[in-house]
Amino acid sequence: MSFVRVNNGDLELGKPVPWPLYDDKKQLLLARGVMLETDSQKKALLERGLFRKLPVSDSRASPESGGRPADDMCSFDEIKLDIGDTLQLQTQSESGQSRYYVKLIGYLKGKSVLVTTPTQDGKVLLMREGQAFVVRMFSGKSVYAFGTTIFKVANVPFPHLHLTYPAQVRGLVVRRGARARVNLIAAVTGADGRSHAATLLDLSTGGAMLIAKSPMGGKDDRVAIKFRVIVGDVEQYLTIPAVLRAVHATATAEGEAPQVNHGVQFEDLPHAEHVVLSAFVYRVLFEESAEG
Repeated sequence: MSFVRVNNGDLELGKPVPWPLYDDKKQLLLARGVMLETDSQKKALLERGLFRKLPVSDSRASPESGGRPADDMCSFDEIKLDIGDTLQLQTQSESGQSRYYVKLIGYLKGKSVLVTTPTQDGKVLLMREGQAFVVRMFSGKSVYAFGTTIFKVANVPFPHLHLTYPAQVRGLVVRRGARARVNLIAAVTGADGRSHAATLLDLSTGGAMLIAKSPMGGKDDRVAIKFRVIVGDVEQYLTIPAVLRAVHATATAEGEAPQVNHGVQFEDLPHAEHVVLSAFVYRVLFEESAEG
């Protein structure tokens, strides 16, 4: 991926930035849609060194492609969120990413979005005015994100935050068959009852690709896949029935251990597992595309 430097004339105060912005180490500084409010904020970012990605192709995937999800821009009030819905606040710093989960209290169009103050181990976290976030949320089969900053920290009658109202929200509909890139340890029970260690490399709501050191069965054999995911900061263990649709060894470099790829199709997925799996896949897919 190529990057190009962002200059002073590329950024306008009071308008959302049109691209994700990165520092000279190619770490995300600001998400697309964050609004620069002051000259000092703009100057500090430019002194640090700002870059954006150069597009190499149209990022929209067609409905038939089964590839990356398509996304679009909308207004915050179009999402029709309910009071009490969970939102994710993500910060980006030199030390890495931090994610917090908060509840939507309300919003006033064009003014602010009110959310609860993040907590950790039962304690309210210290938030500062001007702190920037990427906000992510789920609604139906879509996921949304926008850049924002805290413009007011309030503690009466309870701790809450006023976030700047987004000019636009990026929405993404996850198409059936879209696969999320993952690296999850899995335990697979084969048709013969034996247990195998495997790694999930990609995952969709309808199937997955696993690698293992040896074949875990033959084509059309039934297996059960158990793995762990984290959804909404809660650890969940899934056990999913599946059918092996493809089994083939991959070529390896000299001295490397051989690996066997297994393409699986999920079948008879219990409702509870489907809900958790969908939420996890949607979140990973959105985070893959949120920087793009």
